[in-house]
Amino acid sequence: LELLANVQDNTKRGSLLGVLDLTQTAMGGRKLRQYIIEPLTDVERIRARQEGVEEFFSDSLKRGKVREVLKKISDLERLISRLCCGTANGRDLVSLKNSLKLIPKFKELIAEPKSQMLQQLLKEVDDLKETVDLIEDAIVPEPPPTIKEGGIIKPEYNGELNELYQMARGGKEWVAELEAKERRRTGINSLKVGYTSVFGYYIEVTKANLKQVPTDYIRKQTLINAERFVTPELKEKEALILGAEERKVELEYRIFQEIRDKIVREAGKIQQVARAIGEIDVLSSLAEVAANNDYVKPTLNDGEVISIKAGRHPVVEKMLMGEKFVPNDTYLDGCENQILIITGPNMAGKSTYIRQVALIVLMAQMGSFVPAEQATIGTVDRIFTRISTRDSIARGESTFMVEMIETANILNNATPKSLLI
Repeated sequence: LELLANVQDNTKRGSLLGVLDLTQTAMGGRKLRQYIIEPLTDVERIRARQEGVEEFFSDSLKRGKVREVLKKISDLERLISRLCCGTANGRDLVSLKNSLKLIPKFKELIAEPKSQMLQQLLKEVDDLKETVDLIEDAIVPEPPPTIKEGGIIKPEYNGELNELYQMARGGKEWVAELEAKERRRTGINSLKVGYTSVFGYYIEVTKANLKQVPTDYIRKQTLINAERFVTPELKEKEALILGAEERKVELEYRIFQEIRDKIVREAGKIQQVARAIGEIDVLSSLAEVAANNDYVKPTLNDGEVISIKAGRHPVVEKMLMGEKFVPNDTYLDGCENQILIITGPNMAGKSTYIRQVALIVLMAQMGSFVPAEQATIGTVDRIFTRISTRDSIARGESTFMVEMIETANILNNATPKSLLI
């Protein structure tokens, strides 16, 4: 049935998922796949989903605004997974914060829904304000990708960290002032104060000016065109600056771990929010697909009748270029119309027609609207397919043998509530 991928190149294009997937979030995309491969058999649960889809379907303005907000929400399930595994960085926390900050607006847009399913899902969407405030207060807006090199925590979040920042910043300002002071003292205008991670802070003098170097300068490194020196005062200041930097980085890493641990304690709530948002995303996506493709809400019951008026193949009709799909009727029941035998020449559309029936039934039982003018679906417990031919010669099975084995499997496992195509 090519539910999740086509048989040619195994991509989403040309599959049922490719038609139905207008989800805006990663959570919604995964949830839609689950809807497709795990359709429901409980009529009440199916109707609950239908009502959620119908609410978005009937209000295009609300649907558009909700989908616009959903587009900005990151993959909360992936983020909380990274947090729980201890691999999350500052950017992950900022993504989490920015996504959670959208929740109040998101809830406001869906305020007072009529659908019971949307009402329940909305209750599960917690604002998580404390988590948002924690990240807002502690993490810089644009943190680096690493968590062990500093620059991730706001200085004002922690008193000790703020002092270390001031110490390091003051030391760097002192170094900048030292360059101007030493130029005046020595009369060497090209003199400069620099820093390398290997040699630390130094005073660099070109070889042409070495005669003007004061006696308190201590040679540190020789270059091709210059010499580098230090002074006792510079060495002392270097120790203070580098010590403050090192302590600052260590403290930031410790604070980040504490923040991460606090957020992990809310993992259950965040996962619940992610699940609810994913489900709402699917409902709005199915409504968008229904509105774009002229689908109708099917009637579901526990009976044995499958009645489809002007049904269409949801995938084929989207793949046709410059042609319209010709709709077909279907009527099946457990008595006189239990079996339909479809005949016709090659390329007459026999396989398309019978697949179309299976796909419409599956779409109806996942809670979606369907491509038809009217549809009444008596729920089925399984859908079995036996279409086209193939062999398995390596296992000693001819095309005919494969067909018989598959047919035997269907007959041994089908129930009076199964749909066989």
